[in-house]
Amino acid sequence: MDCKETRKNIYKFIEDGLEGKELQSFVKHVSECEECMEELAIQYLVTEGMLHLEKESTFDLQNQLEKKMERARRKIRSRKRIIWFMYFMETLAILAVILMTILVIIK
Repeated sequence: MDCKETRKNIYKFIEDGLEGKELQSFVKHVSECEECMEELAIQYLVTEGMLHLEKESTFDLQNQLEKKMERARRKIRSRKRIIWFMYFMETLAILAVILMTILVIIK
């Protein structure tokens, strides 16, 4: 994901609207691109800051943004684990079919 696409997706990220590979690409780019991370922080401050001001509650937006990024990273790791598990199960199913075919042929 390049800077232009990343910046288009900032609001989606803030609103938890990114999933799968799109989320993974976004988090990777923002983690590596200082300018996009700064833009994310600014937009997060504006969006979430306004909500907190309306509620008149105290807030630490930098800490909240860091937690949001960490949740996104955990979501990405979980998705990868699920995909690998599915590949593993598919492989076992294929091996079971091959084994059953061999057993039928031998008898």
